[in-house]
Amino acid sequence: MKILFLDLDGTVRKTKSGATFINDPCDQELIPGVEDAIEKYADWVVVGVTNQGGVGAGFKSYDDCISEQHKTLSLLPLMERIYFCPDSKGEECWLVTREDSDRLIDSISRNYRKPGTGMIDRALFYLKESPTEILMVGDRPEDEQCAKNANIPFMWAHDWRTNPPIP
Repeated sequence: MKILFLDLDGTVRKTKSGATFINDPCDQELIPGVEDAIEKYADWVVVGVTNQGGVGAGFKSYDDCISEQHKTLSLLPLMERIYFCPDSKGEECWLVTREDSDRLIDSISRNYRKPGTGMIDRALFYLKESPTEILMVGDRPEDEQCAKNANIPFMWAHDWRTNPPIP
């Protein structure tokens, strides 16, 4: 099994409105190049990992955040699941999939917020199969540091979108 971990905001999606953050689940679109890049990973398990501090800060509700992740899954048919950390302390991890009901996975301090590795660790635990290859793609230093902390290869989003490596 091969796993592609994708940060979401600024890596695969952006707001349609030009706002800094997605506050309305429908105010999102894919960044140009994402669809072509992700198609090269059709035989990989594609997992989104995203900090969503706007929930904990009161800018959006859990329900809106979950709807936002469902909208992202509808835009990216190859993405299987999304893990998100809604709080600034990194104590909660939520899972959104097409098949299961959305659920809080854990609310114990495990450093879920990137650059912590909690979302990566949780995803690997639930997949229950040792990966033969892993790549993490992101657009921010905390994404790169998360990959480094998890000891997995990292690629900058712009490079991945414009010239994805052939898996």
